[in-house]
Amino acid sequence: MDLRSSIYSRQWRVRQKLAAIRFGGSGTPTNVPLPAGFAPRKVLFILAGLIGDSVMSMAAIKAGRELWPEAAVTVLGKRQTREILVGTDHFDEFYEFDHDPFSLRRSGEVKQLLQWLANERFDLAIILLGDQFAHLLARVEVPIRVGTAGTPLEKCLTHTYEIGSPRTWGTNERLNAIRCLGYTVDRAVPGLAVDPNAAATARDKLRNLGLDEEDYIVLHPFGSTRRQWWNLGASAKFAEAVRERHDLETVLVGGPEAAGSIGSELRDRVLDSTGLLSLGELIAVIADAKVVVTTDSGPYHIAGALGRPIVGLFRARRPEHAGAYPTATVLFGKSDECMADCGWDQCATEPCRQMSDISVAHVLKSIWVAIGQIRNETGIEPDKSSC
Repeated sequence: MDLRSSIYSRQWRVRQKLAAIRFGGSGTPTNVPLPAGFAPRKVLFILAGLIGDSVMSMAAIKAGRELWPEAAVTVLGKRQTREILVGTDHFDEFYEFDHDPFSLRRSGEVKQLLQWLANERFDLAIILLGDQFAHLLARVEVPIRVGTAGTPLEKCLTHTYEIGSPRTWGTNERLNAIRCLGYTVDRAVPGLAVDPNAAATARDKLRNLGLDEEDYIVLHPFGSTRRQWWNLGASAKFAEAVRERHDLETVLVGGPEAAGSIGSELRDRVLDSTGLLSLGELIAVIADAKVVVTTDSGPYHIAGALGRPIVGLFRARRPEHAGAYPTATVLFGKSDECMADCGWDQCATEPCRQMSDISVAHVLKSIWVAIGQIRNETGIEPDKSSC
């Protein structure tokens, strides 16, 4: 971390501590169960996080909607959050806010957000992702304020919930945001819906890329950091084998940041949609895929929430969400050197040795299993030579 970033990070932490002192209570949150028959008029969910984390947290919003069917439910989140939620009936209103509430450069937008919160007069606010919003809820005196335990702004909350380790939490841990209020909520797998408008534009974009057939595989070998990437040379060989053995095209998906890294070896063997799809369109493309091959990243969680067959490409160093979805077959790249030399979220080498350990043959075998499970639907007869 450079000096400038270090100074900013330090002042950001100091400002959170000062906000907790100024706007927090004198003690710890009480976690008193809500009275029987509690019926809030207006409920706010804060969902300001990454794509995969947001997908895993959606089940809590659905649970709130079912518990309080008469309440007006509002979600505060980033632009991408809105695209994730479009098509669901979990909420009524959405307030878009893409900034950190402690940002010095965005003080004007933060003031507008604070005024909006004061005007809305929510009865209940639940922070699923975005712990740094807690002091704003306290400032406008939302009566019931729920957030994760152990954060710098914990004293600004009336109720807290445990998520266990930040490394391992999933959907069930986020449901604790409802349970801490005294409700019983069963485990659940998050669900997504496809926006019809996004589906139409996604189909047009795939046709423009040359997709003539309905059946295709989605491949996402990227990740938010390079240590999550699967080898692009292996990706090219995989796409070529899928076309030859299963007569299926491979649609390569990824953000604009990945587009510049794709060489001709891979681009010549896939339908390259990197940087072309909105998040809503990505959801639609994944929803229609026969199989989704992806690293532990946003598309993995999107595919799981949509119930699509998945081949997950994971590092053995990071197995946390491997069992999150019943439709996923997960391959673990392994390296004893990585287990000894690398940190939980830090690779000692690039490319990652564990991701490089995942072979094309292993992925193809898992694809055969996934295609075998759906062959009655597609009419495709798996090529056993891929084993």
